Amino acid sequence: HSYGFIQCCERQARLFFHFSQFGGNIEHLKIGDPVEFEMTYDRRTGKPIASQVTKIAPEVVLSEERVTGTVTTELKSESSTGSSSTSSDTTTGRISYENRGECFFLPYTKDDVEGNVTLRAGDKVSFQIATNQRGNLGACHIRLENPAHPVKYRGVVCSMKDTFGFIERADVVKEIFFHFSEADNTIELRPGDDVEFIIQTRNGKEVACNIARLAPGSVIFEDVDSTIFKGQVLKPLDRNNPARQQNNDPLPGRIRYRAADHSEVEVSFGDKDQKGDYTLRHGDWVQFLLATDRRDQLQRATSISLLDETFQVSGEKREQGVVASLKEGFGFLRCVERNVRLFFHFTEVLDTSREICIDDEVEFTVIQDPGSSFANNRQSAIRIKHLPIDTVKFETLIESNVEGIVSREAPKSPIKSQERTEGGVITYGQGQNKKTIMYFLKDCDKPPRVGDKIRFNICQVKRNKELIATSIQEITSNTQHIQQQQSLHQPSVTTEVQQLNTTNPMSQSPTACLSNGIRTNGTSVLKSNYTNGNIKTGKVHQGFIAVLKENFGFIETVEHDQEVFFHYSNFIGNSNTLELGQEVEYMLSTRNAINAGNCIPAENVKVLPKGTIPQAKILPASFNGSVMRPLRCINPEQVEYCGLVQVKNEHGDYLSTHEFGITSLKNKRDLLQKDDIVTFKIDELNRAMELAPVRTKKQAKVDSIKGQFGFLDFEVDEGKKLFFHMSEVQGNANLYPGDSVEFSIVTNQRNGKTSACNVNKLVDANGPRPERLISRIKLNSADDSGPRLTVIRAPKGPDGTKGFHSSVRSSRLVGKCLE
Repeated sequence: HSYGFIQCCERQARLFFHFSQFGGNIEHLKIGDPVEFEMTYDRRTGKPIASQVTKIAPEVVLSEERVTGTVTTELKSESSTGSSSTSSDTTTGRISYENRGECFFLPYTKDDVEGNVTLRAGDKVSFQIATNQRGNLGACHIRLENPAHPVKYRGVVCSMKDTFGFIERADVVKEIFFHFSEADNTIELRPGDDVEFIIQTRNGKEVACNIARLAPGSVIFEDVDSTIFKGQVLKPLDRNNPARQQNNDPLPGRIRYRAADHSEVEVSFGDKDQKGDYTLRHGDWVQFLLATDRRDQLQRATSISLLDETFQVSGEKREQGVVASLKEGFGFLRCVERNVRLFFHFTEVLDTSREICIDDEVEFTVIQDPGSSFANNRQSAIRIKHLPIDTVKFETLIESNVEGIVSREAPKSPIKSQERTEGGVITYGQGQNKKTIMYFLKDCDKPPRVGDKIRFNICQVKRNKELIATSIQEITSNTQHIQQQQSLHQPSVTTEVQQLNTTNPMSQSPTACLSNGIRTNGTSVLKSNYTNGNIKTGKVHQGFIAVLKENFGFIETVEHDQEVFFHYSNFIGNSNTLELGQEVEYMLSTRNAINAGNCIPAENVKVLPKGTIPQAKILPASFNGSVMRPLRCINPEQVEYCGLVQVKNEHGDYLSTHEFGITSLKNKRDLLQKDDIVTFKIDELNRAMELAPVRTKKQAKVDSIKGQFGFLDFEVDEGKKLFFHMSEVQGNANLYPGDSVEFSIVTNQRNGKTSACNVNKLVDANGPRPERLISRIKLNSADDSGPRLTVIRAPKGPDGTKGFHSSVRSSRLVGKCLE
């Protein structure tokens, strides 16, 4: 070490000192040695430190016994005597005390008086006697017990209990105790009241007495500068850390800013200095004012507000949404990019002057809720900023003024099935390009009926990339369409009416009969033409399943040059049976210029038998190399879809490069990342195949199993067990806590999280019996106090040879046994 700390004798404080400030051999200095020093301030932090440290004799240390006396000579300012000094602005005072009938006088200075009090002649004080380095006696740790002329102090009531409370003093940075009986019975004190009081000593402790309430605003602790400063947060307040409550630092936060002289200065702040209780993070840009405490001249930042440029320079992912519901102190947001509603606290709203209301458009950041657990993985919104009206858009306009016919009416209440909301269906397009699209009643002027011709806009929902119809307007209703057919075929229809009247004399109205017959016929025709017509498809494409998410996935094209987005609602079959690398066929949307993200949307996705898509022949030679570029599903920010590996020879030189896709992976679940060491082969098209990562194998025991995931007794980060998913367990082995496993470690470059992959269960034949079996044996064991059976001769088993020995087949006399 090169530094230490000194416990002050004059006050309850520990001062930092560097070994360079010690005058002597530092090896002769031990913990507990008495020292003498000068107090100065650190130039960088402004904190008090010790300098010019020298070791003194043990007898110089003051005695713990306190003595009472009377002030005879007050401290006088040197300016009044006409002298000047750079080291001190006061002269020495004197205190008299009696010991065994004799009167003694001890000198004292301003530094020997505890608290920011001024001693007057006649004041009763208590003190300790100490010997300085020159051998002279003096008074130190002087406390005012009973002033001759009571001094009135001011402060603010900061806390109250049942019958007592505390006042924060305006003269020193200290709190003082008071009892309710010391206040005037006509007033009722509350926290925050400005008060005036005198100080008395009772049972060796200072207490406030004769408390009187002052007008609000009478007590001022600090002066706030009107200059607005701009700085960066170095240490934010950790409001969710329980251990923070044990920290006695009232100003734990830190902000760095550039002062007027262009020097970088750090300033602290506390809980009440923010404009709001929203979350601040390290590196945030904020604006604030400087407040200077009148008592100790300590500066702190106050009126802190977050600047918008923070989100522009930090790269923080911001999402948008609308306030969906409000409760008592919290609410929920309807997000543009999420299916579920997001929880938020009112304290996270940045604009504290604005009341949050339902349907407010906001921008926010999503974090893992600190109070959530593995079983309840809840997320919440923080740093919520209000946006102008009509800023948040849940859909993107794809095509406008499209005409179609309703083939299925939308229910009044949308039906939710497998996290997908079902609405009505509209059929549109001509000939081979007939398509269907979903719509909901909220997007209609009035509810359309089956067969109605409508005009609408096609929009893409941002959260799931689905296409829906919006701004639906009726062009021609089904009834109007029937009336047009009736006017065009009036002669033939009249004949049919006469025939109907003849064959059905019970009919009262020919018009009613006609209307019913044509409406029924018209509806069935429309259903057959538009509902069944959407089965006709365009060009069929083929590819491979590359990515599977919760309700959508991506298909790698046959050319291995891009991925195609598809929603599970466009998959023919059970989406739960999909696997990575499966061969599929699909159709592209007729609006193939419109991208779902950066991908073309697919529909009518169907699994093909394995081997349907021809593959190039793989050459037998094996190579070693490293990944130069991963697949785009690993790094969505890259332009190229396919990955790239480079061949490495035995001398460590890199030679040729080869592209790879999802079909190139030996294990389709492997997440190959940049710079991973791999082994692979090459096919006839010069593409890398049978890619397998070369990772270091490690061993550990299973710590716990929780459903579809678990933790290994292996720490990557301090205090955190290594996570693994059950899908990474090889051979479908059943794992239990305590099992030994072998695994590799991978780190997800997108979120920085580390996990175990390729988990293999190790079987140790000579290892200890699992504890779960030992406990079962203990439960099934018999009571040792009862009778016990002991084996005295083991049974004789076969000797391992085939058949019977020849002697066994020899003839024997009946009724006689051979020994």
